[in-house]
Amino acid sequence: MIKNILPNGLTILFKETEGHGIIAGTVFVRGGSLEDPKGKKGLTNLTLKMLLKGTKNFSSYEINKVFEDSGGYISTSAGEEFSTIEFAMRTDDLKKGLKILKDIIYNPLFPEDKLEMEKSNVIAQIKAKKEEGFSYAFDELRKLIYKGTPYEYSPLGTVEDIKNIAAEDLKKRWKELLNGSRWVVSFVGDISYAEVEEDIKSVFGKINNTEKYQYPVYSYHITGENCTELSREGAQTTILVAYNAPDAVDRYYFSMKVLNGIAGSGFTSRLFQELREKRGLAYAVGSFFPTRINMGRLIAYIGTAPEKTEEALKGIREVINSIGEDITDEELKTAKEKIVGNFLLEHQTRAKQSWYLGWFEAIGLGYEMDEKYTDYINKVTKQEIIEAWKRYIPEGNICVIVKP
Repeated sequence: MIKNILPNGLTILFKETEGHGIIAGTVFVRGGSLEDPKGKKGLTNLTLKMLLKGTKNFSSYEINKVFEDSGGYISTSAGEEFSTIEFAMRTDDLKKGLKILKDIIYNPLFPEDKLEMEKSNVIAQIKAKKEEGFSYAFDELRKLIYKGTPYEYSPLGTVEDIKNIAAEDLKKRWKELLNGSRWVVSFVGDISYAEVEEDIKSVFGKINNTEKYQYPVYSYHITGENCTELSREGAQTTILVAYNAPDAVDRYYFSMKVLNGIAGSGFTSRLFQELREKRGLAYAVGSFFPTRINMGRLIAYIGTAPEKTEEALKGIREVINSIGEDITDEELKTAKEKIVGNFLLEHQTRAKQSWYLGWFEAIGLGYEMDEKYTDYINKVTKQEIIEAWKRYIPEGNICVIVKP
């Protein structure tokens, strides 16, 4: 592994591999939809989408053709806390790919006609989410568990705000993101760093470093038990229950990862075994613990028959509460094996290796965590899980019920 911090504050990570001449790269830009201004929610997502719609020297077709002709791809995305550009191609074509990338970074056009089309696509996406029980429930849950913070909003934004976004807004937003200290660029490929160092620096070295970027800090604490009930057409009830949880650099982060594995990851989890297998309450059931720099949350969910709504909600709370009382050796072992196995399987591609290295660096855990992660998971003890449970779970929970 090579880590190189350029004079402009931008971090380059490079891992050389052996194989058939493939390279993948991920550009992480610290700052996502949480920085979208009031009245322009969805701005960062639109800005990233529009990056690939044409530059001063290359059309949208030409941009994609260079990567696809090389058997690869280029894509962009925006989340709450960071934005990404991801690509993969043959190492023989890397110079061509970097040339395109350079034009995307410094000379995006944000063409008006394509912006209107993209806005229509995003609005259609937002509306489609309301047709799907889980997505609708989760977007409503956001408003309650991140109350008064920018995390209330999906990175897609709102229909009203999307309509108000103009090309000038995109140009301004991209200029804000062009700050070297925000950027982590991670490469994994079958080529040495020495062969491509100058090319890489020529692409990323000219990004300005206006001021050292710090993630904004937000907090909202869940207390007590609160439930919101909503109606929509459909055959089943969707229930989501959210609890406080650690952020990415908290000492209990890894303990909560294993707790989530025990609670609701897969067929062997406690939620699945108790609520589906034993009680027959669930169409789908589980839990997830997304990594966040601000305001971690553990979220349990269930899809159930409308007449079983109360029983299913009670069941979720009972199962999550039961983890604080006792954890079996078998549960601990199975949860760890599942987490480690999934992590290692995801690392089978250079693209995912590149993504994880950059992600760990971007969220403040350091790229070294990519090697240490499985050790940290395996070292988690029952006592640490119960400590994490005591610290976060009894404080309260917020639930959203969407039923016909």
